[in-house]
Amino acid sequence: MKKILVIILVAATILNIVVGAFLFLDIQQMELPEMTLSLEILTITSEEALLQATLSINNPNSFSILLTNLTMITVDENGHTINQLTLPGGETKAHENRTFNTTVRIQFNGLLPHHLTSHLSGDFGTMFFGIIKKTFPLKFTIVTTLNDILEQFQFPRIHLSADFSHITQEGINFSGIIEISNPNSIDIIVENLTASVTTETDVSVGSISIQGASIPAKTTKQLSGSGWILLKALDAESLQMNLTGSLIISVAGVRKPMNISVEADIVPPQLERLLSDLPTEASLTGEYTYTLKNGLHDTITFSITNPNNLTLLAKDITVQIFRVDGTKSRMISNGTLPDGLILPQSTTVLQGDMFIPLTQLRPRLGEHFIPDQLKVVLRSNITIQGFNQTIWVGVIGYQDFPIRHFF
Repeated sequence: MKKILVIILVAATILNIVVGAFLFLDIQQMELPEMTLSLEILTITSEEALLQATLSINNPNSFSILLTNLTMITVDENGHTINQLTLPGGETKAHENRTFNTTVRIQFNGLLPHHLTSHLSGDFGTMFFGIIKKTFPLKFTIVTTLNDILEQFQFPRIHLSADFSHITQEGINFSGIIEISNPNSIDIIVENLTASVTTETDVSVGSISIQGASIPAKTTKQLSGSGWILLKALDAESLQMNLTGSLIISVAGVRKPMNISVEADIVPPQLERLLSDLPTEASLTGEYTYTLKNGLHDTITFSITNPNNLTLLAKDITVQIFRVDGTKSRMISNGTLPDGLILPQSTTVLQGDMFIPLTQLRPRLGEHFIPDQLKVVLRSNITIQGFNQTIWVGVIGYQDFPIRHFF
């Protein structure tokens, strides 16, 4: 029995010596594993950035290797620690490729760094039969650029429009409407927004201020503000609205300002659409007298009601008088009335004289000896004094022929 025990101990000793010799020889001939470390940005929001740290190992040796105590410290370009984390280690078998990864959430303070430097440290060891190992210190460094964070930022889509609603003698009320679409995965803030309105000749006719707002990621928001433009905008061939302000990007806790400058062409407001109600309440009357020299004299009275709160101007007033015989009509007089102001929220009366020569009153073929009626047609352009844009107004009145003035 003792002899068998001695034989076993001797065999074990010889085995240990042989294994130790092979271990020594293998370690001396050991090739360092190929290792790559990457730090990839997965997502970035206004509050934080999510990064993935990946350690890839290719073991070219005929024995397993072991990675333990893996710690990665990430610092910015000024050496300030951004994050510290532990990577899961483990065994990589002979001639095996293996990947270790983990995610990290980081937040920047104050300024967005141009790059990050990650230092990986730990223990790298060999393993034989699961019990024999020898360890070596492991150090690895990688630099990750962050310049592409802002390069990937897409400027928001901004659409400008204007809505003109109310007009007074002082100006035109309008609303500037801004639609902002944020296509990014980070929130943006717009502030200090001002929109100015100019004509095609670069004459300033108004401006408004618009309250800023936060535009969340992947959303669209509409902002508006109210202001006034001068009446001279009515005569502009085109108007241009220029929006300026500040755009603030919020990236992983860092605010970066940018300038906004957007232009849009807008159609000048139409006078007809701006008036609360068109001055269409109008009437015509005539008072007739007869003279041998001038024929029939007609004093035309044009009454028109202005429901708006600004003074209008009636100009280019033309009057035509027709004799009506059954279904036939013939113009027998043509003239004009003087221009006149139409006072706000009241009825204005304009008058003028028309003359119908006797030669025009004589019946012609197919006409009655005495006309059935006289038809009076008045046309006028309504505008604001000093401006070109006009509204056309027409009135037609019928009167019995004043036969009593001839006898």
